[in-house]
Amino acid sequence: MWGAVTSRAAPAAPPGLPEPALTLDTSGLLCPIPIVRTAAAVKGLEEGAVLLVIATDAGIATDMPMWCRATRHEHLATFRDGASWKSYLRKRGRAAAR
Repeated sequence: MWGAVTSRAAPAAPPGLPEPALTLDTSGLLCPIPIVRTAAAVKGLEEGAVLLVIATDAGIATDMPMWCRATRHEHLATFRDGASWKSYLRKRGRAAAR
């Protein structure tokens, strides 16, 4: 039907996500602040540690995977959880940085 609005369902939480070493709540903040705060938080983590970022800006669904690729951190998952989005990433090790 012309003019019909369709929406894709947000990805569900994948099973078996690791326990985060740190949870960063960026709820209420808009792009680029969630990524800026993520970058700062990752600096304080040990190699291999997992960070959970909670955001209400839906842009995190595309921004986080792209930022992880650009910085060579491992993007584990991004999914909607109620009114929020959750993104899991693992800080890269030195071997991955080369």
